[in-house]
Amino acid sequence: MRDEDKTKEQLIGELAEIRRQADALRAEHSRIEKVMRMAIEMTNEEKAKTDAIIAAIGDGISIQDRDFKVLYQNEVHKNLMGDRKGEYCYKAYADNAHVCPGCPVARSFADGRIHVLEKAARRKESDFCVEIKASPLRDSDGKVVAGIEVVRDITERKKAEAALFSAESKFRNLVEQSLIGIYIVRDDRFVYVNPKFAEIVGYTQEELLSSVKVMDLIVEEDRELVAENVSKRLRGEVQSIHYTFRGIRKDGTVVDVEVQGTVTSYDGKRAIIGSLLDISMRRKMEYELQKAQKLESLGVLAGGLAHQFNNILTALTGNIMLAKMYAKPGTEVSDILSEAEKASLKASDLTRQLLTFSKGGAPFTKTLSLKELIRDLTGFVAKESAVRCEAFVPQNLWPVEADEGQIRQAITNLLANACQAMPLGGLVKISAENVIADPALIPSLREGAYVKLAITDQGAGIEKNHMDKIFDPFFTTKQKGSGLGLASAFSIVRSHNGRITVESEVGIGTTFTIYLPAALGKTPEEKAGGKVLLPGDKRILVMDDEDMVRNVIDRMLGQCGCTASFARDGREMIELYRKGMESGRPFDAVIIDLIIAGGMGGKEAVQKLLEVDPHASAIVSSGYSEDLIMSNFREFGFKGVLAKPYNLSELGKVLSEVISGDR
Repeated sequence: MRDEDKTKEQLIGELAEIRRQADALRAEHSRIEKVMRMAIEMTNEEKAKTDAIIAAIGDGISIQDRDFKVLYQNEVHKNLMGDRKGEYCYKAYADNAHVCPGCPVARSFADGRIHVLEKAARRKESDFCVEIKASPLRDSDGKVVAGIEVVRDITERKKAEAALFSAESKFRNLVEQSLIGIYIVRDDRFVYVNPKFAEIVGYTQEELLSSVKVMDLIVEEDRELVAENVSKRLRGEVQSIHYTFRGIRKDGTVVDVEVQGTVTSYDGKRAIIGSLLDISMRRKMEYELQKAQKLESLGVLAGGLAHQFNNILTALTGNIMLAKMYAKPGTEVSDILSEAEKASLKASDLTRQLLTFSKGGAPFTKTLSLKELIRDLTGFVAKESAVRCEAFVPQNLWPVEADEGQIRQAITNLLANACQAMPLGGLVKISAENVIADPALIPSLREGAYVKLAITDQGAGIEKNHMDKIFDPFFTTKQKGSGLGLASAFSIVRSHNGRITVESEVGIGTTFTIYLPAALGKTPEEKAGGKVLLPGDKRILVMDDEDMVRNVIDRMLGQCGCTASFARDGREMIELYRKGMESGRPFDAVIIDLIIAGGMGGKEAVQKLLEVDPHASAIVSSGYSEDLIMSNFREFGFKGVLAKPYNLSELGKVLSEVISGDR
C-alpha cells in the first residue's frame, strides 16, 4: 500500500514503530560500545599484567624473527643491550655482517631446543658479562616462527666466582704449605693429609692415603686413648677434642704429637678433620724449664738459709781469726783454732754452693780465659787422686764473660764427679774448642759464639732411668755424695746464660759438655796483685741487725785501726751519719747490710744516705741478694761490696779501696 493511500492513523503507527526500532538500535549500539570498552580495558589489563610479569622477572627479554630482526625488547633488555628494535641482532649487538658464531637463537632455530651461552659484552665503555638463554617461539601449528632471548647480567656472579676461586686457591695453598699437619680420617683411613703431616710421620702422602692405617702411627700404649677419643667424637659425645700422644714414624722413632680434631662430613659420611703438631722439641724445652723451676724453688729456700748462715759464719770465722791472732803459733790452742778455721771455710764453700741455686748467687763477671783455669784444675786432679787427667786446649780459645770462682767451682764439681766414677783410677779428658751453636741441635741455647768445654771419664756410666735426675738437687747414687755437685754446676752454667749437657753409656763412660757464651773482641783481665794495706785511723759506720755480726766487725775494724759505730737499721744509720757531719767528724765509710728484718734495708737506706751526702762511701754487705744488688752494686749507689762471710784481709782491702777512691 502506498503511503498516500494509508490513513493518518496508519502512518502514525508506522512512525511509532520506526522510532521504537531506532531506540532499540541505539540501545544495542550502546551495549556493543560498552562491551568493546570493557574488552579494551581487559586487554590493557592483561597487557599490563604481562608487562608487569616480564618486568618482575628482572631479566632482559627480546623476540627475534627468523631473519634475526629484533621485534620486541622489554625495558631491562633495552637497559642492558640498548634500544635495538627493528635492527638485526648480529649487527646491533656485535657489529657483524652475519649471524654470530655459536648464536644460541640460531641453534634454537636449528633444533628447536633451548640453548645457553655466556659471553662478555660492552656498555658505555665498560665491560660486563651476560648469560643468554634462547628458546623457540612456535605458532598454533607448532612451527618455529621466532626466537625468545632471555639475557641476564652475571657480572657480579662472575666476580663472586672469581673471588671464591681465589679464596679456595689461597685456602688450599695455606693448607698445603702449613707448618701444622692437617688430616681427614674416615673409617680408620686417611682420605686427606697435607705435606707437613706426611713429613711429621715420615711417610709420603701417597702411602698414607693408600696403605697406612691411623693406628699404625700410634705407639701401642697410647692406641686405646686415641681410639676412645675418636669414638667419643663419632658418637657425638664431644664435638672437638684436644690431647697429646706418642706417635711412630715410618723409621720407628717415637715422636710426641699434639692433636686436635672435630667431626665433619666427607662424601656424605661422618669423618674427623684435625691438625697434628710435632711437640718433641717443646717437650724437651718443657723438661729443661722444669729443671730450672726446681732449682729456682730450691733457690728461695737456699737464699734465705745462706743469708742467715753467712751471718753466723761471719761471726764464727771472724772470731776464730781474731782468736788465732792472740794464740801463740805452734801451741795446741793455735792448732785447734786452725782446724776450726778450716771447717768454717768448708762451711763457707757449702753456703756458696747453696747460693748458686738462688738469684742471690748471681755471678761477679769479668772477661776470663779458661786456658789457665783448666791447667790449674788438671794439676789439682792429678795431685789429689789416682786419676790421670789430660787437657786439650787450643791457643786461640775465645775468652768468656764469667765469674771465675763460680766457673772454677762448676768445673771442679764435674771433675770430682768424674774421679768418683773411677774409684780404681782411669783417665779424664778435658777438651775445649770454639763453636758456633745451632739452637736446633741444642734446645734452649741461643744462636751465637760459644766456648765448648767437654769433660769425659771412663767410669761405669749413668743408668738411663737416672739421666733425667742427675741435675736434681740432692739426688745422688754415691754413698758419700751430697747431691749438690752436678746441680750446682748446672745452676752456675745456667746463670752464665750457658748450657750443660750429658751423654753416657753404661760400662763405657760419661761426657759432660758445657757451653759458655764467648766474649768476642775482649781481652781477659789481669789478676790483681800486691800487698793489701789496712785503712788506718778511720771512722766507719756499720748498719747490721745481728748482734754477733756487729761484735765481730767491731773487733775486726779495731784490728784495722778504725773506730766503729753501729746502727740497727736504715733510719738509725741516717741519723748517726747526719750527726757525724754536723759535728765536724764525718764517717769515712759506711758498711750497709742489705737485708734488715723488720726495718729499712740496704737498698732504700743507701738512697736516703746519698740524699744526705752524695759523696758518701757506702759498702754493701750481705750473704744473699734477691735483687742482684751484690753483683751490680755501683748501679745502686754503692762504691764497694763485701760478701759474707769475709775475713780481716778482705775487709781491709775493700775499705782501703773505697776510702782511697780506687774503686
